[in-house]
Amino acid sequence: MTPPKSHFVAILLIISLIVNVQSIRIMDDSDDDCKYRGPCHKREDCFQRCGLKAPSHGALCVPSGVNLERVCCCLY
Repeated sequence: MTPPKSHFVAILLIISLIVNVQSIRIMDDSDDDCKYRGPCHKREDCFQRCGLKAPSHGALCVPSGVNLERVCCCLY
């Protein structure tokens, strides 16, 4: 005996809600390790802004915002 189509639809709906809630929880993670310090074109532009000497892994040039403009991300 197969379950009615409404059971199948209800199960799919519940699964999609669980997945959606999990993705919202991941996106709302505000534990950002970056301290943003102004615009950049390449990673080397960020060493001085972050107060670091080259070569350092504590400075990144990352896309940010709606326009994806690149900004310095200083990892502290």
